Parts: sequence; structure tokens; C-alpha cells
Amino acid sequence: MEESKDILLTLGRLEGKVESLITMQRSAQEHIESLDRRIRTLEMGRSALIGAAAAMGAATSFLVTWLTKSK
Repeated sequence: MEESKDILLTLGRLEGKVESLITMQRSAQEHIESLDRRIRTLEMGRSALIGAAAAMGAATSFLVTWLTKSK
């Protein structure tokens, strides 16, 4: 009888540890997803900024070329 009580106690402790690990894993996953969203937003903004800078560079180059040819 004592042995089965010890087994049940050990199983209870094990279940508590597994629950704790599941909670920690879920929390870590939520944090990773949050960071992923933040990084994705930053990368999209950077891409838009680089694209706008390239377009402005191309427009400026065209304008300078057009102005120097018309002289």
C-alpha cells in the first residue's frame, strides 16, 4: 500500500513538472511569435525605405541626365 502511495505521489510530481514545462514552452512560443511580428514589421519598413530611395535615385539620375542633355 505504501509503495502505491509513493508511486502516485511521484506521478503527481511528474505531472506538475510536465504542466510547468508545457506552460513555459507556450510562453516562449508566444514570445517568439511576438518577436517575429516585430521583426517582420521592421523588415517591411526597411524594404519600403530602400525601394523609395532607389526610386528617388533613379528619378534624380533621369532628371540630371535630361537637364544636361538639353543644354
